[in-house]
Amino acid sequence: MKLPSVSSVTIILLATIVIFQQSCKKKDSPAEPDYLTVDLPNSTLQNDLYYAVDDDVRFIELEFSQPVDTATVQGNISFSDKSSIFDTAISLLTLDRKVVLMFHPSFKLQNGWKYSITVKTGLKSVSGLTFSATKIIEIRTPAFSLTDGDLMQRNAILCISDIHMGEYRAVTNNYCWFSKNDSALTDLLDLVLTTHQVKQVVILGDLFDEWVIPYGFAPFDTASGIHDSRGYFLSVANSPVNIPVINKLKAIASGSEIQLIYVPGNHDMLLTKSVLEEIIPGIIWQGTVSGLGEYLPVDEIIMEHGHRFDLFNCPQPLVTTGHMLPPGFFVSRLQAECSRTHPGTLLKEASDANGSLEFSVAWRLALDYLEIQYKMRVNEDSVNSLMSGIDGYMSRFSYNSAKSMYAANIETNWPATQVINAVPLGIPVIMAILDGQNDLFTAVGLEYFSDISPKKYKMAVLGHTHNPELKVFPSGKNYTAIYANTGSWVNQEMCSKKVRTFVMIWPGKWTGSDLDIVSLYQYNLESGNGVPSPDYTPVLMAEESILRGN
Repeated sequence: MKLPSVSSVTIILLATIVIFQQSCKKKDSPAEPDYLTVDLPNSTLQNDLYYAVDDDVRFIELEFSQPVDTATVQGNISFSDKSSIFDTAISLLTLDRKVVLMFHPSFKLQNGWKYSITVKTGLKSVSGLTFSATKIIEIRTPAFSLTDGDLMQRNAILCISDIHMGEYRAVTNNYCWFSKNDSALTDLLDLVLTTHQVKQVVILGDLFDEWVIPYGFAPFDTASGIHDSRGYFLSVANSPVNIPVINKLKAIASGSEIQLIYVPGNHDMLLTKSVLEEIIPGIIWQGTVSGLGEYLPVDEIIMEHGHRFDLFNCPQPLVTTGHMLPPGFFVSRLQAECSRTHPGTLLKEASDANGSLEFSVAWRLALDYLEIQYKMRVNEDSVNSLMSGIDGYMSRFSYNSAKSMYAANIETNWPATQVINAVPLGIPVIMAILDGQNDLFTAVGLEYFSDISPKKYKMAVLGHTHNPELKVFPSGKNYTAIYANTGSWVNQEMCSKKVRTFVMIWPGKWTGSDLDIVSLYQYNLESGNGVPSPDYTPVLMAEESILRGN
């Protein structure tokens, strides 16, 4: 082995010494910061944009990166909202690196409001550091809750969807999706009536369910005098489980203080304005094209059920002339048969399929999933779905014949179907299939929030997926919109997500705030921290807000 020369060893040793010294220097003498920084240690920074602060706080604590020069605090920190500076309503207390804004007893933060703490460059640290530019810290307070007591003005919107009331046969035959949350929903609607906060109740579809009927049951029970969809929906409204809820909805619709608004869903796409008004007089129908609808309470907020973007569940008027039921109708009837014969089995959401998904594969996956989930086998040639005239279909369908009917042209007609269904921006078949797999966020972002959206909105509220959630779009402090999903009121064993959920919206145009605020709640027999309660109460799951337009 050849040894390195003396000069080479010397160079290596010198280089090692230099690196070691530089390393020690970095550890022993960290670089001094150029400017001060500040945060709110006892408040939550949301979306890297603003601090969420409760409206009942009596002080706000600022923590600086260096001890603060007390003499420079006064006059360099101010507290304000969009129209007023509240310097006479606060006192400033300096404690080393902290400055505490203490509110005077007569001052209280408003709910659902945006405030600003302004720190000017005149504020300095003991060592002489300051800010590179004026620092503005944004503060937002939460919206009211339904349990906050009576307010002087109704300016909130309560959105619910996917209640899935079944017909009179559904409960006794174990296929009803809504048989255990009726008292909770009745209680919530009573709270809406007795408090003075809600201006509008918006039901975003699937109040009634005309799809969850076992395939061996005739949808229209002629022996009980039901011969068409009108008779079916009337029988749903008159089911003993549903009557208390319907009566509360009638009370809301018949009053003068609250508007009751309805947007149709996929499970009640054959419902008409006249039938709904017959069941609930005074309700406001917001249907658009057949089987679909949308509602805009203010210009920048859109609400709909969500099935418009779902190939399996949107109206399909081009598959067979004179009909509109989509393939999801037949899948739902198979699921109803599974529920009837295997009660109590948790129905989890199917997994997303891969990128090569097409209609025939998706149909196969849907049926296989149900058979595996319920441990039963369906003969797709011999098992027939009774139709009895629903959507004009009189003949029975085997599952293979139904599949063949749709597979013949559902994909080739998809662009034209979207035009008929007034989809703002056409989406490919693969996205339309995946939209039925538990996520509408991508489609909504494309249709309503993106730069290529025909019309952009700041908030979209949907149902359909049974997945309650709030998301900003895009993620991070530069978000421009909020997606909200109301979730569902189906029996918990029918859903792996939380149920009895709803959305509350406080439009800034109505409240006078700079913010549009949306809150997601679950209605539970607990106080919010898991402690059992004898009474139902709304438990906050999430809240987001966004600056409203003019």
